[in-house]
Amino acid sequence: MILPPFAAPIGFKDSLLPPASGETLWFIFSKDQLLIAEDRKTLPFHHNFSLQRTLYLGTLRNKHLFTGEVDSQDKAPSGWLWTSLRLLHTLLDEENYAVAGRALQLIHWDRTNQFCGFCGNITFSRQNERCRECKSCGQLAYPKLMPAIMALVKKDEKILLARSPHFPQNVYSVLAGFVDPGETLEQCVAREVLEEVGIKVKNVRYFGSQPWPFSYSLMVGFTCEWLAGEIKIDSCEIEDAAWFDSFHLPQLPQPLSLAYILIDAQLNRKN
Repeated sequence: MILPPFAAPIGFKDSLLPPASGETLWFIFSKDQLLIAEDRKTLPFHHNFSLQRTLYLGTLRNKHLFTGEVDSQDKAPSGWLWTSLRLLHTLLDEENYAVAGRALQLIHWDRTNQFCGFCGNITFSRQNERCRECKSCGQLAYPKLMPAIMALVKKDEKILLARSPHFPQNVYSVLAGFVDPGETLEQCVAREVLEEVGIKVKNVRYFGSQPWPFSYSLMVGFTCEWLAGEIKIDSCEIEDAAWFDSFHLPQLPQPLSLAYILIDAQLNRKN
């Protein structure tokens, strides 16, 4: 399977120690907006911002990669824009797009762990690993991912798609949900499908995964087959759900998402 967007590019080398010199490339954010040239393809090699935080990411193709965050009130320089990563898919170079997703998650982690979640005191960045440590109690805060499953349910020549109330208008997708403590990924698939649409499934099979920076998650995709039950939606989670064949599809998620890749792969196997 082709690596989905945001997967670490081949040749990327993670590192904590910034270089003394060399060519640089910056991934600068204002909240969740990336600084990009008006052509929506070019990233800055330097900057004149007063950054609230800076992280060294590592190297890619002999460039040293940095990320930083500015105050949300700072205006973009002339010729530059603050732009959502979602809008830059297929516009920004694939490798830089993947690094930008990583950078966004690390900026969020650094921002939200300035103080210890246990005792409330200030934390500092360790020099030998990507971690923030509390000066007072020694509590460690590593970058965390929230694992979530995506389940494409098949029944004969049809697939089950559903829409949540927070989806864009008319968009349907596969079922999804976060993994509970003490639960395997396969158990999560069976539970989420049963809870959300009242259907039991069998033959749960791994499809692929994707880091998803917009919710700081790791999406893990599965296919499975209908075993028993009729669609009965959980109205707190799902607005509608139905079986679709390849000739009668609703509007699907963005092509950059694992959900779309999962649906597309299944439909291509049928055609």
